[in-house]
Order: sequence, then C-alpha cells, then structure tokens
Amino acid sequence: MKRIFFIGFLIGLFGQSVFAQGYEVLKDDPSQLIKGHVALEYLTVDAGMANVSGAYAWAVGVNTYFPLLPSLGLEGSLRTPLLKFESSGGLAIAAEAGASKTLFSKTKLKEELKVLMSFSQSSSYRTTTTRSSTLTMPGNVRTEMFVRGGGYYRNSSYEPDDAGIFSTISSITHTGGYVGIGISKGTFFQFKSEETQEKFALGSIFKFYADVLILPTNIKDPAYDDSDLIGWRLGVKWYNSPYTIGNNFGEKKGFFGNMFAIGELGTRPYEGAVITLSVGYVIKKF
Repeated sequence: MKRIFFIGFLIGLFGQSVFAQGYEVLKDDPSQLIKGHVALEYLTVDAGMANVSGAYAWAVGVNTYFPLLPSLGLEGSLRTPLLKFESSGGLAIAAEAGASKTLFSKTKLKEELKVLMSFSQSSSYRTTTTRSSTLTMPGNVRTEMFVRGGGYYRNSSYEPDDAGIFSTISSITHTGGYVGIGISKGTFFQFKSEETQEKFALGSIFKFYADVLILPTNIKDPAYDDSDLIGWRLGVKWYNSPYTIGNNFGEKKGFFGNMFAIGELGTRPYEGAVITLSVGYVIKKF
C-alpha cells in the first residue's frame, strides 16, 4: 500500500514558518545504505587541554572503512596538521588502523521518525539564519551493535606543566591501541513529490562508540612518570547521504551532500581531557 505523509516544517533562527506538501514513499529500506567509504577530512581539530602546545589546530587526512564480510570490516584514519600551536621540529602524524565486527543487527519500525528534507544557511549583517525542513513519519531504523579494536599512533609537541618562560618544547608520542563497543543507526528512503513528481533519496547513518585507549607514551624530555598509559574516548560519526548515485535515481549529490562529521571527547595520557572535531567529504562509497 502506498504511504503518503504530509506536514513538514521550516525552522529559522529568528522565526518559524509551516508548509504543507505531500510525499509518496517509494522505498523504506535501510539495508540499501553503503557498507563502507573512503573520505577526505579537510578540517580537523584535535587538542588535549593539558597540552595545548601539542594541539592540531587544523589537520587534514583520510578516513576509511572497507567491508571484508557483511559483519566484518577494516577501518582506519591518517591525519597530519597543517597548523600547530607549537612545533617540536618533526612531522606530526595521527594514525589508526583496526577492525570492526558486527555482533547483531535488527530493523525496527519507528512510529515517529524525523527525516531531514533540506538544510540551508544565509548570512547578513550581524545575523546568520539557519533553515531546515523536516518530515515526521513512520520509518524503519536499522540498528547494529559492534565491537572494534586496532592500533593507535600519534605524535606532537609537548610542554610540561612546570615549563618556564625559557623552556624548550619537547615531543610526545603515543603508540598503542584501542578496544571498544558501539552502536550504529541508519535510515534510507526514496520519495516522490506529489507536487513536482521529483524523485529523490534521503538517509543518514549515526555511529556511536566508546573506546578504552591503551597508550604507552614516550616524551623526549626524560623527566616524566611513564606509569600513566590508559585513556578513553566517546565518539559519534555522522554520514549524510550514505547511499549511491544509483539509489538517488542517477542524481549526484553536491559537495555538502556527501559530508560526514566526527566528534570525540575523552582523555590521553599526559594531555588530559581531549576534544576532536572533524568534517570530511566522502569520495568513494562501497
């Protein structure tokens, strides 16, 4: 039976308007979402609050997930900063390589699912207005629980807490690994507008994860206690439009249509609380 849903709303930063339009759902099947990707990270910030000198103020890199089997994949990332607050003289690199194993998955109908139909921003003198259009409707949500683990490497500059005004910037290197659990939620729809007869696809994936970091640490300055090697992180990765051109009726998505973003909060030995934010562009979908 055809399902037709009405009522979307447009939200502005300084106002709100409501519009009504009909959409026919042609497909509601999150199994059509991509299983893997290769993406460029063009804006990454990675900073430890107890070692601001070692922050990556602007880093670029690559992020990937390659499916080997339906329930097993390889994941990794490689980043290097273009802008650092301090330099110890060497090339700074952050790299991870590991595997992810899906424990179970299920698809469940959610009675009230909010689907983002469009998003835009406009700026004028002293104001920035954000507008989004959403549609609330029943829809299938695919949930996957997974475990993951792998190797971890990061080096950067280091300035001790008791550093004086004439102190020399040292270097810090974390070489270890991570192990964690996570949950992924994905939706995929194909629509047809009753007003314009236009066909289009919408979907997203959110991955939430929690990792323990086991990071033996080396600081070039020998005056440090090497007993601290445990950290942790909580993270989320969001994929916008995680489906192929074929599933979008042959239409290419624009630059921001293939965007993904990462947000992490945690700790690293000798760097205290750590925040990592990254925005990227998916160049290859599997």
